[in-house]
Amino acid sequence: MSTRTYQFGQHRPTGLVGRRDLGEQVVLGGGAVIGILFGYLFNSVTAIAAACLVLPILLALVIVYAPYRPKGTSQRRTLYRWWRINRYHRKALRRTGGVWVSPAVEAGVRANGTPPDAALVEPEGVTGMTWVPVTVRGQQAVVVLQPETGCVTATLEIASPGLGGKEVGEQIVALERWGELLDAFGNVEEHPVKRIQVLARQMKSDPYAHQRYIAQRDESAATTDAPQWLKDSYDVLANAVSTSAEEHRYYITIHARFTRDLAAEGAARGTGDEGIAAAMAAYLDELWSRAEDADLSVIAPLDEGRMTAFIRNSYDPDHAIWDTDLRQAHAFPRNVDVRDGAHVATRAAGSTGSWYHATAAVVGWPTTPVGPDFLSPLLIGMPDVIRTIAITQQLEPNDKAVERMLAEDTNNQAEIDRDRKRGKNVDPRDQIAASATGSRGMTLASSGAAGSAVVGYITISSRSAEELERTKRTTASRARNAHLRIEWLDLEHARAFATTLPLAGGIK
Repeated sequence: MSTRTYQFGQHRPTGLVGRRDLGEQVVLGGGAVIGILFGYLFNSVTAIAAACLVLPILLALVIVYAPYRPKGTSQRRTLYRWWRINRYHRKALRRTGGVWVSPAVEAGVRANGTPPDAALVEPEGVTGMTWVPVTVRGQQAVVVLQPETGCVTATLEIASPGLGGKEVGEQIVALERWGELLDAFGNVEEHPVKRIQVLARQMKSDPYAHQRYIAQRDESAATTDAPQWLKDSYDVLANAVSTSAEEHRYYITIHARFTRDLAAEGAARGTGDEGIAAAMAAYLDELWSRAEDADLSVIAPLDEGRMTAFIRNSYDPDHAIWDTDLRQAHAFPRNVDVRDGAHVATRAAGSTGSWYHATAAVVGWPTTPVGPDFLSPLLIGMPDVIRTIAITQQLEPNDKAVERMLAEDTNNQAEIDRDRKRGKNVDPRDQIAASATGSRGMTLASSGAAGSAVVGYITISSRSAEELERTKRTTASRARNAHLRIEWLDLEHARAFATTLPLAGGIK
C-alpha cells in the first residue's frame, strides 16, 4: 500500500498594504494620513512640511516592520507585536508582583472536608473555574465551567499508543475514523460542541523502581520467613518486567460555548451549574461512544482526582500523575513566578527547588506533503524531555468551511498575482501553500466533511533555566524535523501554559 500524504494550507490575510493584519494596516494607513495632513498644514515652510510628511510615515513603518528582541526573550518581533504582549506582562506583574502564591495551605478545609472558596483560586494565566461532579456511564467525572470565557469543558483519558506504533494502512484507517468523529460534532449546526482538543503528555518514569523495591523488600523483616522459591520467583518476574524511561498519557477534551441552546438544554436537565454539567455529561458520553467507534480505548473520564493530578503534574512533574488523592484546591503549586520573560517558574509546597516551563505555539504547519505520523519527532523523538503537546481543532459545518477555503484561496491567488505584476519572484512556498489550500477546498467540497481550524502548542519542563534553554533548542530541532515552525511565547508563558491544560484554550 502506498503511503498517503497530507498537506496543510497556509492562511495568508491580504490587504492594500500586503500581508498585514487589520491593526497593522490601520497603523500604516494612519501614519500616511497624518503625514499628508501635517505636510499640508505646514506647506508654507518646505523643510518643516517635508519633515512632518516623512516622520509619521517612517514611524508607522518602524512600528509595523522593524523587528527587535527585548532583553530576556528569545524571539524577534515588531513593536506592534510586542505592544500587546508587554501590556499583558505588565498587568500580570501589577496583579501579583510577579509571584502568585496559592492560598490553599492557609485556607485549610471545612469541617466536612471540602475546601473553602478562598482556597479555590487559580494562578496567573488560568481563568476562573468551577468544577461540577457528574456521572458518565457509572463513572465519576468533572465538568469545568469557565464563566469568564463563557465555555464548558470535559475530558476523557485515552489508552492509545498513537500512530507511531501502527502500520501505514492502520494509520490511514485510524485517521479516517478520527475524521468521522470530528464530522459527528462539526457537521451538525446546532451541536454545541464545536471544539476538540487532543493532549499528549510525556513524563519521565523510573526504570529502576522495581530494583529499588526488591532491595527494600530483601531488607524488610516481613520477608525473613518467606520461602526461597518465592523470593526467587519474584526476582525472575522483576527482571522480566520492561520499564521505559518515558510514560505517555493521552486525553481528549470537548469544549462547548455557553449559548442559549446549551442553557436551555441545561435548564431541562437541572438548575444552574448542575444542569449545564448534566448536559455536558451527555456530550461526554457521546464522545465516549464516538471514540470507541474510532477504535480509541477509553480508560476513564477525568474526575476531580484525575483532573487535579494532571494539572498538578503539569506544573510540578515531581508529583505523580497517578496520585489522585489531592483536592481541587491543591491542583496548582505553591508559587507561580512570571517575572522572567523566557519562562514561568513553579514551586510546590514543601519543595526548595523550582520547575521551569516554556510554551511554544505552532505558527507554521507543513506545506509540503507529510505522512500521517509527521508529529513523531515531537511525540516519541525526545525521550528525555518532559512535555505536553496540545492540538486543538475548531470545527465548522462543511458549507462554511468551503466558503472560508474559497476566501483564503482568493487571497492567496490575489497575492501571487500582485507579486507577478510587480515583477517580484513568486516564493515557491507561497505557491505550495496556495495549491494546498485549493486542494483542501476541493476535498472538502467533494467529501462533505466538516472543516476545522487547527492550533498547536508545546509546553516543556526542566529543572533549571539552563536546562530549559537546551531543551528549547532540542524541541525546535525536532519541530523542524516534523516540518513545523514554532515560536516561543516570550513574556506570556503563564497564559500560554494554560493552552496545554485540558481546557481546550488557545484558539479564537
